[in-house]
Amino acid sequence: MSNRAFSVLSRSAELASAATEELDVLVVGMGATGAGVALDAASRGLRVAVLDKGDLASGTSSKSSKLVHGGLRYLENYEFGLVREGVVERQLLMRLAPHLVRPMDFLYPVWPDTAKRRLLGLGLTTYDVFAMASLAGRGGTTRRHEKISAGEAIALAPALEDSGLAYSYLYGDCATDDARLVLAVVQAARRYGALTVTHAEVTGLTTDGARVNGATILDRFTGESVTVRARHVVNATGVWVDQLQGFEEPGRTAVVQPSKGVHVVVPRARLPLLQASILLPSKQGDGRSMFAIPWGRQTILGTTDTPYDGELDGLSLTQEDLDYVLASGNAVFKRDLVQDDVLGAWAGVRPLIRQEGTDSMSDISRRHTLVEGAGGLLTITGGKLTTYRRMAKDVVDRIVDRDGSKARCRTDEITISGTRPMGELLAEMRGLARGLGLSEEVAESLVRQCGETASHVLSLVQADRSLGAPLSPHAPHIAAEVVHAVRSEGASSVDDVFSRRMRLSLRAKDAGMPAAPLAAQLLARELGRDSSWVQQQVEAYADAVRLERGVLGLELARVS
Repeated sequence: MSNRAFSVLSRSAELASAATEELDVLVVGMGATGAGVALDAASRGLRVAVLDKGDLASGTSSKSSKLVHGGLRYLENYEFGLVREGVVERQLLMRLAPHLVRPMDFLYPVWPDTAKRRLLGLGLTTYDVFAMASLAGRGGTTRRHEKISAGEAIALAPALEDSGLAYSYLYGDCATDDARLVLAVVQAARRYGALTVTHAEVTGLTTDGARVNGATILDRFTGESVTVRARHVVNATGVWVDQLQGFEEPGRTAVVQPSKGVHVVVPRARLPLLQASILLPSKQGDGRSMFAIPWGRQTILGTTDTPYDGELDGLSLTQEDLDYVLASGNAVFKRDLVQDDVLGAWAGVRPLIRQEGTDSMSDISRRHTLVEGAGGLLTITGGKLTTYRRMAKDVVDRIVDRDGSKARCRTDEITISGTRPMGELLAEMRGLARGLGLSEEVAESLVRQCGETASHVLSLVQADRSLGAPLSPHAPHIAAEVVHAVRSEGASSVDDVFSRRMRLSLRAKDAGMPAAPLAAQLLARELGRDSSWVQQQVEAYADAVRLERGVLGLELARVS
């Protein structure tokens, strides 16, 4: 087991190691699935490197609904196997990553005009059965469903007060921070010796004449190119898989139909949810479901599910996207949400498998597929965040089968957040935080993000009290988290820290810009950069936020 710090300062050495060592597996893509493949392969004793052209989870894996769930709505399409798989993986992740995957109550509201409502109870019973069958004495579970009155539902979600609700079902699923979950899996893979290199772009594949045996890599920090060789190459690039497959087989028919999903964030006061998320059946007649999810001081509303054939890099929120989400929310909640209420937003693209004869994204299965190319490139795509571990297992099972090995999958046993009970950990961190003059909310946020390493962040404050300074009034983050992100979480820019380690870019209209200069200065101190680099970082972060927010823009007048 290795305890190497995940720091950008060791990145060049790790890339050099990947280029000079004899690798068993090269994984391209450091989203949930790629990180999962790296952990699975490394824990079976294989020498692994995983690369990404950007930051970890900088694609689809940081732009989900922030849920780990079985997919209750997939029962409408009779995808029982898919739902059972999702529920099994949800139960596992509750045990393996308790600080990141937490049970949450969900409401399925029923109105007098709700279609198929007699089938809802049967569907939820099926959901419960899958959950109980998956336990086998191995950890906790979510609540079993029950039918509750409109008044009881409104007590949990006051936003439903004026919706004309008849009654509701209450059931259980889980919430997470998707990017932090990917980070935790990457860190677990590193403990088993995996090399993890961000900002390293694959520009081509190498072969021995017939078989793919590596890749050419552009170091996006230095502009230099290196070649990395491996006995097995895995394409886990999500919506970009067709691009990498094209290096192996030029002209190959695309396998992915990208589907755009948009979420917006509004103040909790405008859409108040106290203890439960809501799965919203469509009120616009298009068959799409949406979620309303409590998220600290904010509420998430989304997602859309529309075909997308544009540029995959630099996706932005359009006026049509925004209008649709707000109209869907207003159709249910009667809250008159408008564009000015929106604090932040994100747009992602799901890698769905192309199916002939359907134009509806909701009809396309969320199942994953594993494809072996003519040159042996293993491509895994489809699926969803919840099932990343199972997707990774399928890939590594194929690899060990190729090798004639008997090494079994161990990722159903490997904790990715420590083993201490959450209650005990929270109590200890609250006490430490109080001693440093920090709030319980800060302590709880650190535990939810970092698990047992929350104490490392607090030790930074103990050594330098200035690092206890809050970064934003919109979320309980402190300056020490910036330092910790550089030293232990692979962050190399303000965008890495604010967009994927803290999510400040999504929670506030100012995207945390007033704190961006301080964050850049802390980064510069750690990385040995000068004042001009600090200014470039602030500007680059503002540009990234503007691009993602599209029509919302960024109020630069708030920058200090």
